[in-house]
Amino acid sequence: MANRSLFGILAGALLLAAAPQAQAQCNELFLSEYCEGSGNNKALEIYNPGNGQVDLSKYRLTRWQNGQSTWQSNFSDTLKGMLGANSVMVTVIDRRNPAGTGQDTPVAAALQAKANLFLSKDYNKNFSMSFNGDDAMSLDKLVGGAWVPVDIFGKIGERPVNAWTDSFPYNLGIGLWLSANKTLIRKASIKKGVTTNPTRFNAKAEWLVYPSNMWDSLGFHRCDCNQFPASAQEMSAPQWNIYPNPAQDGRVSVFTPGPASITLFDASGRKVEASAIPEVNNGYHMVRISGLRTGVYIVRMSLANGVQDHKTLIIP
Repeated sequence: MANRSLFGILAGALLLAAAPQAQAQCNELFLSEYCEGSGNNKALEIYNPGNGQVDLSKYRLTRWQNGQSTWQSNFSDTLKGMLGANSVMVTVIDRRNPAGTGQDTPVAAALQAKANLFLSKDYNKNFSMSFNGDDAMSLDKLVGGAWVPVDIFGKIGERPVNAWTDSFPYNLGIGLWLSANKTLIRKASIKKGVTTNPTRFNAKAEWLVYPSNMWDSLGFHRCDCNQFPASAQEMSAPQWNIYPNPAQDGRVSVFTPGPASITLFDASGRKVEASAIPEVNNGYHMVRISGLRTGVYIVRMSLANGVQDHKTLIIP
């Protein structure tokens, strides 16, 4: 980047304090999902809560590696494409060579399939998506010739021990790790990003914490700015997911874009009776299923508007 007037000259904390403080809700992009999984299974989801299409070439992702507070070009990737209203873009680290090892170990096929944009292809040139639990991340926007943060994950200028946690001291690796080996989904109540570097990063204040290598919910986001994800408003093939799949213990959760009924069939097409408990978790609709025996199942998901779809579930 030629212009480094905001991030590249002074310390990050001072610069961020100078950034716009008042950001109206529901009119600016923000990070809606953070996936820091095993190996190179790393992804970020960017959400547009507004009513208009957004040009992503005016945005970039920056990794503030190991507590650094000065912007460096090789730790930042400019985005591209257009992002529609009430829609998301999923960025995944570009490690797709099946023969890759070490730092080039390939991203899991299921996560690759979720990507809208692959970033940081060459580890020797770009590092934005090589984040670990001790790296802050920011989504920056070009405004009047200067880059300003529209959302910050973590605390720029601070490197926690392994990860930010839920215990005090929150940056000494004590307690539940929240930013390493976890998937975090932004709460539906959050309507704008963090534009000022926080005094303390408390992930649970704005994020729901899920296990590592869970990326079923990538591709749609539930936000109170909109009643339903965009994919649920105009869809012929609905976006929904089963997690985990395969499921070792006969228990799974089915995530749906709205209230739905779930029906299971065995490999021969016979209906299977199982415990299916619907619930709403922070705006996300899901059905928890348990008591399944080893086998292959067909899961039918039916939305209230009559749209149906099927997926295969494996219980090894």
